[in-house]
Amino acid sequence: MTTQTTKTRTDLSQAEQACAEGESALERGDTSAAENHFTRALRLAGVGDGGATEGDGRGGDGWGHDAQGDAHAGDAVDAVDAVDAGGPERGIDVGSDAYGVDAGGPACGSPGTGGPPHGPDTYDLGTGGPTGVPDAESHAADRNAGTLVHGPDAETDTDGLNAATPVPGRHVESDAYGLGARGSTDGSDTDRGMYGPGAGSPTRGPATGNPAHSPLPEGVARVVARAWTGVGRVWLARGEGAGAEAEFERAHALRPSAAGPLHWLGCAAAHRGDLAAAERHLTASLACAVPHGRSLVQRAYVHARAGNPDSALGDLRAAASAGPLDDEARWLFAVLAGGSTREVALRLRRAALAALGGHDGDELRRRAAALLAAARGLDPGSWSSSPLYAVALVRGGCRAAAVALLDDAVRDDPSDYRVTHTLAVGLLNSGDAGSGSTWERCVAAWAALLHDAGFWAHVLESASRRYGVDVEPSLVPVLRAGLREALERCLPDDAGTRVALGPLLQREADAAKLLAAIGGFPAAGGGGAPLFCGPLRIAELGRSAEFGAFAAAWEQSFAIARTASASASVDARAQSFAAGSATSAEVEAETEAGPEAEAEAEAATATATATATATATPSAASTSLTYAFSELGFARLLLGQDKAVDALAALSELRCPSCRARGGPGAGAVCEPACGRFDELNPGYAGVPDKHLRLSLDARGLALEARLSMGRSEMTSARPDFGAAAAYWRRALVHSREIDRYRETQTAIVDMALGAARAAHRDGRLSLAVSTLDATRSVIGANERGRLEGQLARVLADRGISVANDAEALLDRPAADLRRSVAFNPHLLRAQVSLGIVLRGLAAARWSSGSLSGARDTLREAVDQLTAALALFPDEPDLEELREAAVADLDHVMWQPDESEQ
Repeated sequence: MTTQTTKTRTDLSQAEQACAEGESALERGDTSAAENHFTRALRLAGVGDGGATEGDGRGGDGWGHDAQGDAHAGDAVDAVDAVDAGGPERGIDVGSDAYGVDAGGPACGSPGTGGPPHGPDTYDLGTGGPTGVPDAESHAADRNAGTLVHGPDAETDTDGLNAATPVPGRHVESDAYGLGARGSTDGSDTDRGMYGPGAGSPTRGPATGNPAHSPLPEGVARVVARAWTGVGRVWLARGEGAGAEAEFERAHALRPSAAGPLHWLGCAAAHRGDLAAAERHLTASLACAVPHGRSLVQRAYVHARAGNPDSALGDLRAAASAGPLDDEARWLFAVLAGGSTREVALRLRRAALAALGGHDGDELRRRAAALLAAARGLDPGSWSSSPLYAVALVRGGCRAAAVALLDDAVRDDPSDYRVTHTLAVGLLNSGDAGSGSTWERCVAAWAALLHDAGFWAHVLESASRRYGVDVEPSLVPVLRAGLREALERCLPDDAGTRVALGPLLQREADAAKLLAAIGGFPAAGGGGAPLFCGPLRIAELGRSAEFGAFAAAWEQSFAIARTASASASVDARAQSFAAGSATSAEVEAETEAGPEAEAEAEAATATATATATATATPSAASTSLTYAFSELGFARLLLGQDKAVDALAALSELRCPSCRARGGPGAGAVCEPACGRFDELNPGYAGVPDKHLRLSLDARGLALEARLSMGRSEMTSARPDFGAAAAYWRRALVHSREIDRYRETQTAIVDMALGAARAAHRDGRLSLAVSTLDATRSVIGANERGRLEGQLARVLADRGISVANDAEALLDRPAADLRRSVAFNPHLLRAQVSLGIVLRGLAAARWSSGSLSGARDTLREAVDQLTAALALFPDEPDLEELREAAVADLDHVMWQPDESEQ
């Protein structure tokens, strides 16, 4: 009884279904599942399996790449971009086989060769030209005269993205990668005509356990051949070319008139580099009654690899006449037909996108990246949809090419946040491979996004779509801060940059914020959206000189505002002094409400002063724009973080590495006048006359601020060191004379001291307030000393009254405080009255202790003090009453016998 009679139609149907499932698994890249399905099909057909082994991969082809599909233009592109395992990415090199691989080279970088999966296999067009790009001029009279320059089915496709023909699945068997059997899935001739009646008997037994002299029935033979072909594809996908060819030979022996096994034998031969055998098998496939649908294209690829461009072009034209070519074949057709460099690049780009349209696999990603890298070599510069191509390059392992593409796109349109964001992500994920310059570019890109309104609008819109709710714009500051913190955590501590990445990011972000505050830096040529970036991005774009002129123009407009600010400050101080004097005359002694009223008056005066100053003072952006876009930005940043010591260290060296290596002065040194990097490092000064001198003077000004800040820190710390604070301020005053800022520095010191003293006064720390004012008074000249002494008089009066009201305290210290208070400000009525009271009490205490002479002296002092006070405050009842009492006390004491005199 024959096998056909023992096998039911159900078994054969299930075997066919198993083959289809195996081919589908191959399309997905799941070779293990594919092997299981093909083995099951053979078992259902009553035949042993084909012996496929465990592993992973995809099918091979005429180029030796894809067992799921067919031989494709595959590695012609690898010569276009010459992406090899050990060499750099490069463009076409006609001197070394333009557009293709050397016919005598390895098959296609198959496993074990050391090369990538798509090795550099080229064919030689024989152009020999310097560019390696066959263009319309060099081939106008060549073999393609009168033919389509753009290849069959060529449409106008802007950037190769919108051709009228669908990208994947246009052919009977598979696409250029052989990944999508969108028609008939495998190369084993599913078309029934390939296995029709009349097929010759196999020359050898189809499988173990089947005698060679017992041919299989037609239905079983068709299924078995299909399964063996699938098993061969599994072997080929795993890099086992010999095993694959054995399976294809078995299928061919079983069905010698079928085109499918012959087609795949050609693919396997190409995979091992035997192009003559590959051509022979593919030609035999085409000679079958029903030729394989892809053999023409695959033979064209083989011809191209073998250095026969005319034959390859003929096959592609013949294939095009039968149906539209896929994108892999189209770009090769454009090359062979003498298409322009631009056209070939567009075809390569479209082929890359078509490759990405298949299943998600490493080999596909590498293939797409190789195609894009080749197109990049032909068509450098900015591309539309650059982020899309860049992502494909990165996923295919060509990060450097992706970054180069995005760099060009940024230069073309630096305000496009999509390009900048993609570049920022790519650079951030460079990992240890990133150099110092790479990390600086990464920081520059992220800083340019932090204050880009378009970027944050996109973020909010995306969040709204994702969560189905409206996201308020008020969340942007929170999101911005979170992004900045996340970036700081991701940046390495030691990236080989001249400045640590953390401060560098902060400097760039702060500079971008200042630029956003004034509307941004206009785009080049006056068109396009403004930029909100830091100095690194300005230097990258080569616009340092433009920015210098922009900053200089803003500085001129700010000069008037600064002048007005200075005038308003002077007027506010005069009003403050007058208000302080008036307040002093109204405060009463020995009342608890007195200090509170005075504090309220001082607060009101300070508020009026701040309001007047703020009204006339330009914005922070106006006063810091030049600093922020220069090397001074780091010192300014550190000063803002109360790190004055670090700021001084940052100001000690402002030169570029080259100028620093040449030596010269140390502290405050700037680059030499002839230095070419000065504008790059200091774009804010690029448009300033005498920019080197100006930077040096501004650096000394920041050093002055650092010393002032150090003095303030010492004075306001938990355990103040007034001696150290005074020392810092003395150095600051000496420094200020050298840069003609002495009066300004005095004012700043007094303002800091008064602020600290007022804060201590409000907290009830009167001794701290007195010490602060005394220490400051010791270093300040007569010009600003009056402001200190007025405040010191009030604080001394408060402390004297507070201590005097303590029943257990001695009155010597309160008396000393009140004497100093009256000496500093005799118009302070509260101090005058309180001093009179304290002196009378001190006299009584001395009399009680037996010192009659001490009592007399104290009462005489009280009478004299009160008499002088009445000259300033005539008819003041409290003073008159106190003086009369003091005179009466003195008369009484004078008549008492002094035992010490007896």
